[in-house]
Amino acid sequence: MEEIKRIKLFAGCDDASIQKLLSQPCRRQSYSAGKIMFNAGDPCRSLMILVEGEAEALMTSEENREVVVDNLKAPILMAPAFLFATPNVMPVEVRALTDCVVWHINREAFLNFMQSEPTVLRAFLEELSNRGNFLSNKMRTFAVKGLRNRVIEHLENNGSIESVSATAQQLGVTRPSLSRILSDMLNEGLLIKDGKFYKLL
Repeated sequence: MEEIKRIKLFAGCDDASIQKLLSQPCRRQSYSAGKIMFNAGDPCRSLMILVEGEAEALMTSEENREVVVDNLKAPILMAPAFLFATPNVMPVEVRALTDCVVWHINREAFLNFMQSEPTVLRAFLEELSNRGNFLSNKMRTFAVKGLRNRVIEHLENNGSIESVSATAQQLGVTRPSLSRILSDMLNEGLLIKDGKFYKLL
C-alpha cells in the first residue's frame, strides 16, 4: 500500500480505498537490471505502475538503430495512454536500467475504481493530457529542429554530455553524426570540453 500511495494518481485516496483496489486482481513483479520488461506489441491489459527503479522506452528504426523515447523513473505510470486504446498494445520496448518493481492492476478493476473515485479519474485524465503534450513536443523536436539545436536543448536540460553514444541514442542519431556536430561546435566556441564532459560555453 505504501508503494501505491507514492503515486500522484492515488494522492487523494484513503487507505481503505486503496486496499479495496488491491483486493482486485493485481500482482507485484520484479525485473533485474538490463532485462527487457516489455516488448513492442505486448498486450497492455493492466495499469502498470513503476514503483522502484529506472527504465527506458525504446523504438527501433528500420536501420535497427535504437532510439530512446523516454526515461522512466519511479514512481510513474507506464504507458497509461494505451491502457484503453484499440488495440491496447505496448508501442515501445521497455528495458530496465536498474532493478525495477512494477505493480500490475487489472484494467477493469481500475476502471471501476475511477468511477467511484472522481479525484483519481481527474488525475488519470491529467496524466494522459501531460503525456500527450510530451509526445507532441518530442515529435516536434525530431521533425522541426536540426541536430545542432537539439544538442543545445539537450545540454540546457541536462547540463553536459558525457557519453556520446548514449546521447546519440537519446537524440535518435548515429554516433558519428553527433561527434561531428560536437566537434564543429567546439571549433566555433559554442562548447567547451572538460575532461570527458561537453558543456555549453
